[in-house]
Amino acid sequence: MTASLQFPDAFYWGAATAAHQVEGNNTTSDWWEWENDPAPKVAPAEASGEACDHFHRYRDDIGLLADLGLNTYRFSVEWARIEPRAGEFDQTALQHYGDVVDTCLERGVEPIVTLQHFTLPAWVAHAGSWTNPDMPGYFSRYTRRVVERIGDRVRYFATINEPGNMITRGYLGTYPSPPFVRDLTAFDAAADGVNTSHRHARDMIKQIAPGARVGMAHALQEWHANPGGEQIMLWARELHEDRFLTACQDDDFIGVQTYTRVHINVPRIAAPLSAALLRSRFLTQSVLLPVLRQQAAAVSPAAQAVPADGIRRTQMGYPFAPDAVEVTARRVNALFPHKELLITEHGVGTENDTERIEYIDHGLRAVHCMLSDGLPISGYIHWSLLDNYEWWHGYRPKFGLIAVDRTTQQRTPKASARWYGAVAAQNQLST
Repeated sequence: MTASLQFPDAFYWGAATAAHQVEGNNTTSDWWEWENDPAPKVAPAEASGEACDHFHRYRDDIGLLADLGLNTYRFSVEWARIEPRAGEFDQTALQHYGDVVDTCLERGVEPIVTLQHFTLPAWVAHAGSWTNPDMPGYFSRYTRRVVERIGDRVRYFATINEPGNMITRGYLGTYPSPPFVRDLTAFDAAADGVNTSHRHARDMIKQIAPGARVGMAHALQEWHANPGGEQIMLWARELHEDRFLTACQDDDFIGVQTYTRVHINVPRIAAPLSAALLRSRFLTQSVLLPVLRQQAAAVSPAAQAVPADGIRRTQMGYPFAPDAVEVTARRVNALFPHKELLITEHGVGTENDTERIEYIDHGLRAVHCMLSDGLPISGYIHWSLLDNYEWWHGYRPKFGLIAVDRTTQQRTPKASARWYGAVAAQNQLST
């Protein structure tokens, strides 16, 4: 008999999407405004357009997820659709997301709802986005309307997706992203705005749906530094991760999202200068942040069309590192002992579906190892359900379990979808 790795009863086996990446025609959002700007500050690879038309095809897509054997669907509701103008709430949009939740429940699928996944209503962006002192109030008001509509049927809410990625990219320029700011003071204000907005939203959810579990979904990397680069590494990790984890002490769960590992390499001759650079805000702004942007550009898909360093990489330019999730989850567990951990994203951009199976397999073995050591991990959610719009990079990177023909919108489950679905249905992984 073949041995197997058994997972806990009631383990969440899922896949995820984000509204702007799959729904299509998100016309009142800041990203749509950027994608369709005739003279953008930085040109995106392409516009999202109709995307996967998931806004109209969600019933069939959730049906595919359930038929594969998965029991959880993490998706985001779109603030720009729900509140397209300040204080004006679209009841049709609220009803739509209520229908998405109901469709999940009808198919025996646990809905995990993210309230904000990168995009903002254009009116919020015009008002200063996360740096606006009124932002926590805006976000709390929006949260109230959503939770009043679906809070009686949703057990998990993630308030904000990957705050570290969103704010470092938008306010430090590590990737081109609205609002295209490159200023450390603005970054500090935006980070404070995100953390305060998260706390206000969490309190609002608990007020309306006290039984719901609330957290944030964090982009976490396995960080490494060469000798002498440790201080710079800790500084970069604080910007991307630690600053936002500080807001989660009272959360019910931590969403762990890990795709790769990051190496911070500081030239040996420059290492002794690190402390001096970090003590000076001017030097941090003028010297270290450009270096951070250069490191981000070095692992972009364009830069890695022909990898020059011999490292196995994904379509995104990331080192292929499915087991990095173990390092990040263990670090979070050390920071927040006994708090529920949920792997809210883990996946790989690749055209090679055999490679996707390998990636999921290695990730699940790491999760099982942590479960065996007593870590309170309640589920694994693959990114993504569908091949979708991958933000700055357009439609080229393929993360989906299900292929989408964007001419016909035909869905085709991949071999990885059937393999992963079988693992989920059996609640075990063959050794």
